[in-house]
Amino acid sequence: MKPNLKGIVVLFIIASILVSASLVTAIFAQEEKLETDSVNDVTLRAVFHFREATETVYTFKNFDTMSSGFDRTKAPTFKLEGVIGWDRPLLYKAIDTSFNLGKTVQHDYSKFDVDVIFQHGNQPFRQFSYGDCQIKNYNVYTDYDREETYNGRTKFVYLDRIDFDCRGFALGNPIYEKMLQDQKAEKTSEAMKNIKLKKSEK
Repeated sequence: MKPNLKGIVVLFIIASILVSASLVTAIFAQEEKLETDSVNDVTLRAVFHFREATETVYTFKNFDTMSSGFDRTKAPTFKLEGVIGWDRPLLYKAIDTSFNLGKTVQHDYSKFDVDVIFQHGNQPFRQFSYGDCQIKNYNVYTDYDREETYNGRTKFVYLDRIDFDCRGFALGNPIYEKMLQDQKAEKTSEAMKNIKLKKSEK
């Protein structure tokens, strides 16, 4: 009986390895090919949590943690840049209201939270969560490639550049969290299989 049990265990381990490898291969094989303008097809998603509603913007291309970066002694600040577009009406409302009323006046857009998420397809890789933010500065400028643009070979780009001041900041590691969840699910699955195997041996 013991030799047979050892053989079953060995076969089970080999089968598990083969199944895991095939699942990983299948995932990469079925992964949708993304058409993006960034290295590794990583895209930026900015989610603004206003009192009125939540707004998600996918068209910001430049993100900068600025001087606050990794310094816990400084108040969190960050910058977003992107082509002027139709996808951020609430953010524009926040900018306009902050300019008209000033930073010291409380209003529906005076304080808000922001999540900046870097992702590949639907899989988030890195998350920066800012709390209690306000508009620090807003500029619109034109980007162009000198004579190439004036000659018509490239196009003029009109960009929003927005600086934010915040009071709260947290880092998110979705990949690590997913790894822990997968490990937990795998251990649970193995435990259930072992229980069924022991029951079948009785």
